Order: sequence, then structure tokens, then C-alpha cells
Amino acid sequence: MSLPSYSILIPAYNSQSSIGELIDQIIKIENKPDAIIVVNDGSKDNTSEIANSKNVIVYDSIKNYGKGNALKKGFEIFISKTESDYVLCMDADLQHEPASINSFLKKTTNNAKPVVVGKRDFKIGQMPFLRYLSNTFTSAILSKISGQNIEDSQCGFRLIKRDIIKQVKTKENGFQFESEFLIECAKKKIEINFVSIPTIYNNSASNISHIKDTFKFTQLILKEIFT
Repeated sequence: MSLPSYSILIPAYNSQSSIGELIDQIIKIENKPDAIIVVNDGSKDNTSEIANSKNVIVYDSIKNYGKGNALKKGFEIFISKTESDYVLCMDADLQHEPASINSFLKKTTNNAKPVVVGKRDFKIGQMPFLRYLSNTFTSAILSKISGQNIEDSQCGFRLIKRDIIKQVKTKENGFQFESEFLIECAKKKIEINFVSIPTIYNNSASNISHIKDTFKFTQLILKEIFT
């Protein structure tokens, strides 16, 4: 089975402790990406300098606009600067193993699968308790309103076919973007697939505010239900 071409998109915020190592891991894998795109979302540390030293495509936002905005900017760069079949989104904090990339590519089945999302092991002990509650709740709600079985709504490790990016329109700029993207895919009857990945939490500081971001997610869901 021939695997599709792909480029990697990494949204990064204050990721100086991990971005260099992640890029180094990626460039060592056998099936290398066409390009690596790092969107530096207004970091206040040396994220940009480290990424630029790795000879990858780097876009620097003038301030921190949010993960969703960084991903959308990265999609624009992906469309304009690459010809890859797919874009593979990865978080910058080393929670996504480059060794899992081939599992995503193999799941596409000769380019027939438009969206493939990483599925982590939802077990207390494997995942921090608050993240377990948040992921379980949001995945259940999204499954209900989308009509598809959304096994992991918050995982940022996801492979998206080029033409899907052009089809799906979104408004969210924060962490809610990833859930909104799946909702909009479901509205367009775009199949969402999942592949198992390791559940890795390496004690890196999370940029998610559980109270604020859960409130914003609730707003997103209410808007979908009542509009």
C-alpha cells in the first residue's frame, strides 16, 4: 500500500523546552514529511529562535491569538507552500510521538480517509483526572450532536486531507477549534476516523484553562444546538 505525502503542522506557544527535540525526532523517522511548519503563537521565550535553527518553515504571530488561530494560519501556509496530500497536526509538548505517524498514514487506505484523529487511552491514571473528565464529557457530547462516534474530541494529533481544509469553515480561535472542526466535518458528512496512540503526559505545563475553556466549549455546544 502506498502511503500519501504529508507535511507536519506544529502550533507552538512557549515551547522552547520541547520544540527542538520534537523536530529532531521527526527528521529521524523513515517516512519523512515534505515540510515541517511551526506556527509560533506569540511565545515569550526562545521557541521561534530554536525552530528557525532547525531549517523548518516558521511563522511568528505578533501576540498569542490562541491554538485555533495558529492552526488556521498553519493551514494557510500548508496550502500555499506545499503540495502534500495531507497535513498532520502535532502538539509541541512531546505528547505526540513521531513513531505513531505511520499509523495515521496507513489508516488513510490509499487516500480514501479524509480525517484521522489520535485516540488516547481514557483511563484514570493514564490521563490526569481533570483531563479525563473533560475529554470524556466533550467526546460524548460531540458524538451525540455530530452523529458519529467521536472517540477523542480533544486530541491535537490529527491527519487532515488537503481538500477538507478548503471545505471546512470555522470561527473558533482557541482550544475549542479542534472540537468545532470535528462538528463542521460531521455536518458535511465527512467521515472521521481514529487511530490508537500512546497516552503521554510528561508533566509539561498545559495552556488549557479547565474552567474557562470548558465554559467556552459549553458555549460552542449551545450555539450548535440552538442555531
